[in-house]
Amino acid sequence: MSDDRNILNFIQSICANGESGRLEILAGSIQGELSFANGKLVDARFGHLKGFPAVNAVVALRDARFSFDPAFAPLASSSITASERVVLKQFFGIETAATSEFVQPVMDWPEEAAPVATVPDELEEVTIVKSEAPSAPIPKPMPPPIPTPPPTHVARFSYRTAVAFAVLAMAVMAAVAIFIDRFHESGSPQVVAGVESRPAAVQQPESSVVQSGPAKSVPAPVAVRESKKPVNAVRDLSGKWTVVNSVDTTTYGSFKNMKIGFDLSIDQTGSTFTGIGRKVSENGRSLPANSRTPIQLQGSINGDRIEATFIEAGSARKSNGKFVWRLDKSGRGLTGNFATTAARSRGKSSASRL
Repeated sequence: MSDDRNILNFIQSICANGESGRLEILAGSIQGELSFANGKLVDARFGHLKGFPAVNAVVALRDARFSFDPAFAPLASSSITASERVVLKQFFGIETAATSEFVQPVMDWPEEAAPVATVPDELEEVTIVKSEAPSAPIPKPMPPPIPTPPPTHVARFSYRTAVAFAVLAMAVMAAVAIFIDRFHESGSPQVVAGVESRPAAVQQPESSVVQSGPAKSVPAPVAVRESKKPVNAVRDLSGKWTVVNSVDTTTYGSFKNMKIGFDLSIDQTGSTFTGIGRKVSENGRSLPANSRTPIQLQGSINGDRIEATFIEAGSARKSNGKFVWRLDKSGRGLTGNFATTAARSRGKSSASRL
Protein backbone atom coordinates (compact mmCIF):
# COMPACT_ATOMS: atom_id res chain seq x y z
CA MET A 1 0.00 0.00 0.00
CA SER A 2 1.12 3.56 -0.73
CA ASP A 3 -0.35 6.89 0.28
CA ASP A 4 1.72 9.01 -2.11
CA ARG A 5 -0.54 11.86 -3.14
CA ASN A 6 0.82 12.08 -6.68
CA ILE A 7 -0.81 8.92 -8.02
CA LEU A 8 -0.50 10.25 -11.60
CA ASN A 9 3.30 9.91 -11.44
CA PHE A 10 2.90 6.30 -10.33
CA ILE A 11 0.55 5.56 -13.27
CA GLN A 12 2.93 7.23 -15.73
CA SER A 13 5.84 5.16 -14.38
CA ILE A 14 3.84 1.96 -15.01
CA CYS A 15 3.30 3.08 -18.62
CA ALA A 16 6.95 4.12 -19.07
CA ASN A 17 8.22 0.75 -17.75
CA GLY A 18 5.83 -1.24 -19.96
CA GLU A 19 4.44 -3.15 -16.97
CA SER A 20 1.35 -5.40 -16.91
CA GLY A 21 -0.96 -5.93 -13.97
CA ARG A 22 -3.65 -4.22 -11.91
CA LEU A 23 -3.46 -1.02 -9.82
CA GLU A 24 -5.99 -1.10 -6.99
CA ILE A 25 -7.14 2.16 -5.35
CA LEU A 26 -9.05 2.48 -2.10
CA ALA A 27 -10.41 5.89 -1.03
CA GLY A 28 -12.61 5.50 2.02
CA SER A 29 -15.34 3.02 1.07
CA ILE A 30 -14.83 3.53 -2.67
CA GLN A 31 -12.75 0.96 -4.51
CA GLY A 32 -11.25 1.25 -7.97
CA GLU A 33 -8.88 -0.58 -10.22
CA LEU A 34 -6.82 0.24 -13.34
CA SER A 35 -5.68 -2.64 -15.56
CA PHE A 36 -2.48 -2.40 -17.63
CA ALA A 37 -1.01 -4.57 -20.40
CA ASN A 38 2.53 -3.89 -21.60
CA GLY A 39 2.42 -0.34 -20.27
CA LYS A 40 -0.97 0.49 -21.83
CA LEU A 41 -4.14 1.17 -19.86
CA VAL A 42 -6.74 -1.48 -20.76
CA ASP A 43 -9.57 -0.82 -18.31
CA ALA A 44 -10.38 1.82 -15.66
CA ARG A 45 -13.08 1.67 -12.95
CA PHE A 46 -13.60 3.72 -9.78
CA GLY A 47 -16.83 3.19 -7.87
CA HIS A 48 -19.61 3.57 -10.46
CA LEU A 49 -17.34 5.51 -12.87
CA LYS A 50 -15.70 3.93 -15.90
CA GLY A 51 -13.18 4.98 -18.55
CA PHE A 52 -11.94 8.59 -18.58
CA PRO A 53 -14.22 9.77 -15.71
CA ALA A 54 -12.76 7.02 -13.51
CA VAL A 55 -9.15 8.02 -14.34
CA ASN A 56 -9.97 11.70 -13.82
CA ALA A 57 -11.44 10.94 -10.37
CA VAL A 58 -8.43 8.79 -9.38
CA VAL A 59 -5.90 11.45 -10.43
CA ALA A 60 -7.80 14.06 -8.39
CA LEU A 61 -7.58 12.00 -5.18
CA ARG A 62 -5.47 13.45 -2.35
CA ASP A 63 -6.05 10.85 0.37
CA ALA A 64 -6.07 7.33 -1.06
CA ARG A 65 -4.24 4.05 -0.71
CA PHE A 66 -3.15 2.14 -3.78
CA SER A 67 -1.10 -0.92 -4.68
CA PHE A 68 0.07 -2.54 -7.91
CA ASP A 69 -0.11 -6.31 -8.50
CA PRO A 70 1.97 -7.35 -11.56
CA ALA A 71 0.98 -11.02 -11.11
CA PHE A 72 -2.73 -10.36 -11.63
CA ALA A 73 -3.56 -10.84 -15.33
CA PRO A 74 -5.83 -8.06 -16.64
CA LEU A 75 -9.25 -9.07 -17.90
CA ALA A 76 -9.84 -8.98 -21.66
CA SER A 77 -12.42 -6.17 -21.39
CA SER A 78 -12.27 -2.41 -21.74
CA SER A 79 -14.47 0.43 -20.55
CA ILE A 80 -12.44 3.07 -22.42
CA THR A 81 -13.90 4.45 -25.66
CA ALA A 82 -11.86 5.55 -28.68
CA SER A 83 -12.41 9.25 -27.96
CA GLU A 84 -11.46 8.79 -24.30
CA ARG A 85 -8.15 7.18 -25.33
CA VAL A 86 -7.22 10.37 -27.19
CA VAL A 87 -8.15 12.56 -24.18
CA LEU A 88 -6.18 10.36 -21.75
CA LYS A 89 -3.08 10.65 -23.94
CA GLN A 90 -3.38 14.44 -24.32
CA PHE A 91 -4.34 15.35 -20.73
CA PHE A 92 -2.40 12.80 -18.64
CA GLY A 93 0.11 11.25 -21.08
CA ILE A 94 -1.36 7.77 -20.46
CA GLU A 95 -1.11 5.26 -23.30
CA THR A 96 -4.22 3.08 -23.75
CA ALA A 97 -5.05 -0.09 -25.65
CA ALA A 98 -8.30 -1.07 -27.32
CA THR A 99 -9.87 -4.45 -26.52
CA SER A 100 -8.96 -5.75 -29.98
CA GLU A 101 -5.29 -4.88 -29.33
CA PHE A 102 -5.21 -6.46 -25.87
CA VAL A 103 -3.52 -9.83 -25.53
CA GLN A 104 -2.98 -11.29 -22.08
CA PRO A 105 0.71 -10.99 -21.26
CA VAL A 106 2.90 -14.02 -21.77
CA MET A 107 6.22 -14.28 -20.04
CA ASP A 108 9.02 -13.82 -22.56
CA TRP A 109 12.28 -15.52 -21.77
CA PRO A 110 15.30 -13.30 -22.54
CA GLU A 111 16.95 -14.18 -25.78
CA GLU A 112 20.65 -14.85 -25.84
CA ALA A 113 22.62 -12.05 -27.38
CA ALA A 114 23.81 -12.77 -30.88
CA PRO A 115 27.50 -13.72 -30.92
CA VAL A 116 29.77 -10.91 -32.05
CA ALA A 117 32.18 -11.99 -34.73
CA THR A 118 35.80 -11.40 -33.76
CA VAL A 119 38.81 -11.37 -36.04
CA PRO A 120 41.86 -13.31 -34.83
CA ASP A 121 45.02 -11.33 -34.22
CA GLU A 122 46.90 -13.44 -36.77
CA LEU A 123 44.39 -12.56 -39.50
CA GLU A 124 44.67 -8.86 -38.67
CA GLU A 125 48.46 -9.00 -38.96
CA VAL A 126 48.30 -10.75 -42.34
CA THR A 127 45.82 -8.15 -43.53
CA ILE A 128 48.18 -5.31 -42.50
CA VAL A 129 51.14 -6.90 -44.36
CA LYS A 130 49.06 -7.40 -47.49
CA SER A 131 47.80 -3.82 -47.40
CA GLU A 132 51.40 -2.54 -47.58
CA ALA A 133 52.31 -4.63 -50.63
CA PRO A 134 51.74 -2.89 -53.97
CA SER A 135 48.68 -4.26 -55.66
CA ALA A 136 49.07 -5.54 -59.20
CA PRO A 137 47.03 -3.73 -61.82
CA ILE A 138 43.82 -5.52 -62.67
CA PRO A 139 43.78 -6.28 -66.42
CA LYS A 140 40.85 -4.78 -68.24
CA PRO A 141 38.65 -7.29 -70.06
CA MET A 142 39.12 -7.32 -73.79
CA PRO A 143 36.06 -6.27 -75.77
CA PRO A 144 34.38 -9.16 -77.61
CA PRO A 145 35.33 -9.40 -81.30
CA ILE A 146 32.80 -7.91 -83.67
CA PRO A 147 31.56 -10.65 -85.96
CA THR A 148 32.03 -9.91 -89.61
CA PRO A 149 29.15 -10.71 -91.94
CA PRO A 150 29.76 -13.68 -94.23
CA PRO A 151 30.24 -13.04 -97.94
CA THR A 152 27.12 -12.87 -100.06
CA HIS A 153 27.94 -15.97 -102.06
CA VAL A 154 28.44 -17.99 -98.86
CA ALA A 155 25.02 -16.94 -97.51
CA ARG A 156 23.38 -17.87 -100.78
CA PHE A 157 25.15 -21.21 -100.75
CA SER A 158 23.99 -21.99 -97.18
CA TYR A 159 20.38 -21.16 -97.99
CA ARG A 160 20.35 -23.30 -101.14
CA THR A 161 22.02 -26.16 -99.28
CA ALA A 162 19.37 -26.08 -96.52
CA VAL A 163 16.52 -26.16 -99.05
CA ALA A 164 18.11 -29.12 -100.83
CA PHE A 165 18.48 -31.06 -97.60
CA ALA A 166 14.85 -30.39 -96.68
CA VAL A 167 13.59 -31.68 -100.04
CA LEU A 168 15.78 -34.77 -99.74
CA ALA A 169 14.48 -35.50 -96.21
CA MET A 170 10.87 -35.22 -97.36
CA ALA A 171 11.54 -37.66 -100.20
CA VAL A 172 13.14 -40.20 -97.84
CA MET A 173 10.20 -39.95 -95.42
CA ALA A 174 7.71 -40.49 -98.24
CA ALA A 175 9.60 -43.58 -99.39
CA VAL A 176 9.68 -45.01 -95.88
CA ALA A 177 5.94 -44.43 -95.46
CA ILE A 178 5.16 -46.25 -98.72
CA PHE A 179 7.39 -49.15 -97.68
CA ILE A 180 5.71 -49.50 -94.29
CA ASP A 181 2.24 -49.34 -95.84
CA ARG A 182 3.05 -52.12 -98.25
CA PHE A 183 4.60 -54.20 -95.51
CA HIS A 184 1.38 -53.97 -93.45
CA GLU A 185 -0.73 -54.91 -96.45
CA SER A 186 1.34 -58.04 -97.09
CA GLY A 187 1.13 -59.12 -93.42
CA SER A 188 -2.39 -57.94 -92.68
CA PRO A 189 -3.98 -61.41 -92.13
CA GLN A 190 -1.62 -62.24 -89.31
CA VAL A 191 -1.84 -58.80 -87.77
CA VAL A 192 -5.62 -58.76 -87.95
CA ALA A 193 -5.78 -62.21 -86.45
CA GLY A 194 -3.53 -61.09 -83.64
CA VAL A 195 -5.58 -58.00 -83.08
CA GLU A 196 -8.88 -59.90 -83.17
CA SER A 197 -7.62 -62.52 -80.72
CA ARG A 198 -6.64 -59.87 -78.16
CA PRO A 199 -9.80 -57.81 -77.72
CA ALA A 200 -11.62 -60.68 -76.02
CA ALA A 201 -8.94 -60.87 -73.35
CA VAL A 202 -8.63 -57.10 -73.13
CA GLN A 203 -12.36 -56.37 -72.98
CA GLN A 204 -12.90 -58.62 -69.96
CA PRO A 205 -10.49 -56.70 -67.70
CA GLU A 206 -11.96 -53.41 -68.97
CA SER A 207 -15.49 -54.56 -68.23
CA SER A 208 -14.46 -55.84 -64.84
CA VAL A 209 -12.77 -52.55 -64.10
CA VAL A 210 -15.90 -50.66 -65.09
CA GLN A 211 -18.04 -52.89 -62.89
CA SER A 212 -15.67 -52.79 -59.94
CA GLY A 213 -15.19 -48.99 -60.17
CA PRO A 214 -18.20 -48.02 -58.04
CA ALA A 215 -17.50 -50.83 -55.54
CA LYS A 216 -13.91 -49.62 -55.01
CA SER A 217 -14.93 -45.98 -54.66
CA VAL A 218 -12.46 -44.36 -52.28
CA PRO A 219 -14.56 -41.30 -51.23
CA ALA A 220 -16.95 -43.48 -49.21
CA PRO A 221 -14.44 -44.53 -46.51
CA VAL A 222 -12.84 -41.07 -46.57
CA ALA A 223 -16.23 -39.49 -45.86
CA VAL A 224 -16.69 -41.85 -42.91
CA ARG A 225 -13.31 -40.82 -41.47
CA GLU A 226 -14.11 -37.15 -41.88
CA SER A 227 -17.45 -37.63 -40.17
CA LYS A 228 -15.59 -38.90 -37.09
CA LYS A 229 -13.66 -35.62 -36.69
CA PRO A 230 -16.63 -33.76 -35.14
CA VAL A 231 -16.12 -35.99 -32.08
CA ASN A 232 -13.65 -33.29 -30.94
CA ALA A 233 -16.23 -30.57 -31.57
CA VAL A 234 -17.13 -27.99 -28.95
CA ARG A 235 -18.76 -29.53 -25.87
CA ASP A 236 -22.21 -28.20 -25.00
CA LEU A 237 -22.19 -26.53 -21.57
CA SER A 238 -25.81 -25.36 -21.72
CA GLY A 239 -27.76 -26.20 -18.57
CA LYS A 240 -27.62 -25.93 -14.78
CA TRP A 241 -24.28 -25.99 -12.95
CA THR A 242 -23.08 -25.67 -9.38
CA VAL A 243 -19.70 -23.96 -8.84
CA VAL A 244 -17.52 -24.07 -5.70
CA ASN A 245 -14.57 -21.65 -5.25
CA SER A 246 -11.96 -22.47 -2.58
CA VAL A 247 -10.09 -19.33 -1.47
CA ASP A 248 -6.33 -19.95 -1.16
CA THR A 249 -4.98 -16.37 -0.98
CA THR A 250 -6.75 -13.14 -0.01
CA THR A 251 -6.09 -9.77 1.60
CA TYR A 252 -9.03 -10.28 3.98
CA GLY A 253 -8.23 -12.87 6.64
CA SER A 254 -11.84 -14.04 7.11
CA PHE A 255 -11.98 -15.24 3.48
CA LYS A 256 -8.98 -17.57 3.91
CA ASN A 257 -9.89 -21.24 3.13
CA MET A 258 -13.54 -20.28 2.61
CA LYS A 259 -15.59 -22.35 0.16
CA ILE A 260 -18.12 -20.24 -1.75
CA GLY A 261 -20.88 -21.93 -3.76
CA PHE A 262 -22.82 -20.60 -6.78
CA ASP A 263 -25.73 -21.90 -8.85
CA LEU A 264 -25.33 -21.04 -12.54
CA SER A 265 -27.49 -21.35 -15.65
CA ILE A 266 -25.36 -21.41 -18.83
CA ASP A 267 -26.61 -20.71 -22.37
CA GLN A 268 -24.10 -21.67 -25.10
CA THR A 269 -23.99 -20.57 -28.76
CA GLY A 270 -21.22 -22.17 -30.79
CA SER A 271 -17.95 -21.76 -28.90
CA THR A 272 -19.18 -18.85 -26.72
CA PHE A 273 -21.56 -18.79 -23.79
CA THR A 274 -23.20 -16.58 -21.19
CA GLY A 275 -24.44 -17.40 -17.73
CA ILE A 276 -26.38 -15.98 -14.80
CA GLY A 277 -26.70 -17.21 -11.24
CA ARG A 278 -26.43 -16.44 -7.54
CA LYS A 279 -24.15 -17.14 -4.59
CA VAL A 280 -25.95 -19.79 -2.53
CA SER A 281 -23.55 -21.05 0.16
CA GLU A 282 -20.46 -20.36 2.27
CA ASN A 283 -18.50 -23.30 3.70
CA GLY A 284 -21.42 -25.59 2.89
CA ARG A 285 -23.93 -23.41 4.77
CA SER A 286 -26.91 -22.29 2.70
CA LEU A 287 -27.30 -18.51 2.57
CA PRO A 288 -30.61 -16.70 3.22
CA ALA A 289 -32.44 -15.18 0.25
CA ASN A 290 -31.35 -11.60 0.98
CA SER A 291 -27.65 -12.64 0.99
CA ARG A 292 -27.72 -14.45 -2.35
CA THR A 293 -25.88 -11.91 -4.52
CA PRO A 294 -26.26 -12.22 -8.32
CA ILE A 295 -23.42 -13.12 -10.68
CA GLN A 296 -23.12 -12.82 -14.46
CA LEU A 297 -20.45 -14.31 -16.73
CA GLN A 298 -19.47 -14.68 -20.35
CA GLY A 299 -16.77 -16.82 -21.88
CA SER A 300 -15.50 -19.04 -24.66
CA ILE A 301 -14.47 -22.66 -25.23
CA ASN A 302 -11.24 -23.74 -26.92
CA GLY A 303 -10.99 -27.52 -26.97
CA ASP A 304 -11.18 -28.65 -23.36
CA ARG A 305 -10.19 -25.19 -22.02
CA ILE A 306 -12.96 -22.86 -20.82
CA GLU A 307 -12.30 -19.21 -19.93
CA ALA A 308 -14.94 -16.83 -18.54
CA THR A 309 -15.04 -13.38 -16.96
CA PHE A 310 -17.66 -12.59 -14.33
CA ILE A 311 -19.20 -9.68 -12.45
CA GLU A 312 -20.63 -10.23 -8.96
CA ALA A 313 -22.89 -7.59 -7.42
CA GLY A 314 -21.85 -7.77 -3.77
CA SER A 315 -23.71 -6.17 -0.89
CA ALA A 316 -21.17 -3.30 -0.64
CA ARG A 317 -19.79 -3.03 -4.18
CA LYS A 318 -19.38 -4.88 -7.43
CA SER A 319 -16.40 -7.11 -8.06
CA ASN A 320 -15.17 -8.81 -11.19
CA GLY A 321 -12.91 -11.74 -11.90
CA LYS A 322 -12.09 -14.67 -14.10
CA PHE A 323 -12.58 -18.46 -14.28
CA VAL A 324 -10.16 -20.80 -16.11
CA TRP A 325 -11.48 -24.38 -16.23
CA ARG A 326 -10.63 -27.68 -17.90
CA LEU A 327 -13.38 -30.02 -19.06
CA ASP A 328 -12.99 -33.59 -17.83
CA LYS A 329 -13.42 -36.63 -20.10
CA SER A 330 -17.00 -37.28 -18.98
CA GLY A 331 -18.04 -33.76 -19.95
CA ARG A 332 -19.95 -33.31 -16.70
CA GLY A 333 -17.27 -31.68 -14.56
CA LEU A 334 -14.94 -28.67 -14.69
CA THR A 335 -11.77 -28.05 -12.66
CA GLY A 336 -9.46 -25.04 -12.62
CA ASN A 337 -8.82 -21.71 -10.88
CA PHE A 338 -10.52 -18.38 -10.19
CA ALA A 339 -9.44 -14.85 -9.33
CA THR A 340 -11.54 -11.87 -8.22
CA THR A 341 -11.01 -8.24 -7.22
CA ALA A 342 -13.00 -8.84 -4.03
CA ALA A 343 -10.23 -8.71 -1.40
CA ARG A 344 -7.91 -9.84 -4.20
CA SER A 345 -8.97 -13.43 -3.61
CA ARG A 346 -7.93 -16.37 -5.75
CA GLY A 347 -7.80 -20.15 -5.55
CA LYS A 348 -9.21 -23.39 -6.95
CA SER A 349 -12.59 -23.69 -8.67
CA SER A 350 -14.68 -26.70 -9.64
CA ALA A 351 -18.07 -27.08 -11.30
CA SER A 352 -20.46 -29.96 -11.84
CA ARG A 353 -23.57 -30.27 -13.94
CA LEU A 354 -26.84 -30.54 -12.06
